[in-house]
Amino acid sequence: MLGTGIEFYLVLVVFAIPGIVLGFTVHEYCHAAVATGYGDPLPRRQGRLSLNPGAQVDPLGLVLLLTVGFGFARPVIYNPMYVRRGRQRAWLAAAGPLSNLVLAAALGLLAKVVILTNPWVQTCSNPSFALPVMGIVYWLLVSAVYVNLVLFIFNLLPIPPLDGFGVAEGFFRGRHPAPFQWVEMHRTEIYVGLILVVLVLPQLLGGLSPLSIPAGLAFNWLWSHVATGAAPPIYFPNIAYLFLAGGQSLAGYLLHPCFIT
Repeated sequence: MLGTGIEFYLVLVVFAIPGIVLGFTVHEYCHAAVATGYGDPLPRRQGRLSLNPGAQVDPLGLVLLLTVGFGFARPVIYNPMYVRRGRQRAWLAAAGPLSNLVLAAALGLLAKVVILTNPWVQTCSNPSFALPVMGIVYWLLVSAVYVNLVLFIFNLLPIPPLDGFGVAEGFFRGRHPAPFQWVEMHRTEIYVGLILVVLVLPQLLGGLSPLSIPAGLAFNWLWSHVATGAAPPIYFPNIAYLFLAGGQSLAGYLLHPCFIT
């Protein structure tokens, strides 16, 4: 049973990694590009104005995302002497999540091209190592679209150090400082609460992450408007899959090739 669970998990990891690496890289590059546009030389000096994944991806953050469901890239450091205004800091924070949304839409358009030129890929109802080449490309795109929507939604949570907090702080702290001061004073409790929500609550909900609901709705909406046809099922790596009851039949299902007409 454990072996088939590992097989199932590895399928999901292999198909998710390209989209995660791409999403992390573009996300952090856009932070660096906006800071540079405001005249800050620090991101360039630190090698962050780059689309090289090695400069942007944090290995630990990548592993955490592929195991427990949330992770992080290497954060871009900026000099507040150059990014001084609240609105500048807000747009700097927003650049990362917005880039993931744009990237998800662009990948959805690419998936549409794949579907129009190879209609049979839509019969590939699950990711699999046994798929033909275009079926693998199709599922890599499906996974990448979903991953970038997850990054978009998760990073917009108004919790430090996530970008959503930076956006809210940049736009509203000058007029309403009290809520932001309270958050900063209770960072530890907020982090513990976030970990409980991400790690414990899914177990109480039968493995369903709270983020999977808005991410699933966003995926279905974007796919129907950007790609073509019904949205495919979506999966995300999680070490809980290693211990799934009934993993043998589920893993076997995922490893079946699609039907090509």
